[in-house]
Amino acid sequence: MKSADGGILLVDKSEGETSHDVVQKVRRVLGIRKVGHAGTLDPFATGLLVVLVGQSTKLSPFVTAETKVYEAVVHLGVETDTYDKTGKIVRERGLSEIKRGDVEKVLTKFTGEIEQIPPPFSALKIKGKRAYEMARKGEEVKLSPRKVVIYDLTVEEFEPPLLSITLRCSSGTYVRSLASDVGDALGCGAHLNLLRRTQVGAFRVEEAISSSLLKGIGSNDLKARLINPVKALPHMMNVEVNDHLARRIRKGYCPKITELMLQSGSFDEMGSLIKLVCDGQLVAIASVRRSAPEKCTKLLSLKRVFL
Repeated sequence: MKSADGGILLVDKSEGETSHDVVQKVRRVLGIRKVGHAGTLDPFATGLLVVLVGQSTKLSPFVTAETKVYEAVVHLGVETDTYDKTGKIVRERGLSEIKRGDVEKVLTKFTGEIEQIPPPFSALKIKGKRAYEMARKGEEVKLSPRKVVIYDLTVEEFEPPLLSITLRCSSGTYVRSLASDVGDALGCGAHLNLLRRTQVGAFRVEEAISSSLLKGIGSNDLKARLINPVKALPHMMNVEVNDHLARRIRKGYCPKITELMLQSGSFDEMGSLIKLVCDGQLVAIASVRRSAPEKCTKLLSLKRVFL
């Protein structure tokens, strides 16, 4: 895939706009319809939105699955129906004598693999209907708990009723639910007052362009900011293929392991994802698997091909 055919754009989303709003701005500037993003940010949230352009939209499931880092401010003592500051207040409770040590002790219960129930005001579907649409109509919303991983959860500042935290978590983690659950664990209730995403995988918000600048930027200037998709997902091994094999792969051919020019011999583990690269351009993402459970023969399976 040549850079002219797409790339990755890092955008620092402003408060009040939707992730789709950002995508629309990029479409208008570049004059390209095929634009998407990897991981929605709520309108009230700010920070890193990974925008995918052209052929790079095929990276969406892989980038979306990357670890995320957030900065958040939790408002203790006040609960809302949306679990964030945009919702209707449904309950207020006193903070009593909650100390920083109490908060830090409670947060340890939310570190590691936990079960989390998504907020009723979410985009998840229940029998084909969006949960938030049901919640707005006053319908009962029953969402099943799901396992997520919170790798790090740190108190940055505690000035009651506001609690500032930083967390590194797996894809699918709802920080709004975390805020609500922490409030319940402290016995005072809570909602999310501020949320800023600072990192998605290897991408950092410091490298992003502010969404407020997208209106005035020219097409060529924005294209110059596109990141070569081969730089995404650095944890995946790059495997070089020659030009002849790259052309065959792009026409639907799945190569044998022996046809690849492997670096450092073989792959570390079965099921690992690799990037097939030709002259610095991404050709495909593939997985390595066994031909049968009892055999050691390795087979390649193409997951995405970039034209």
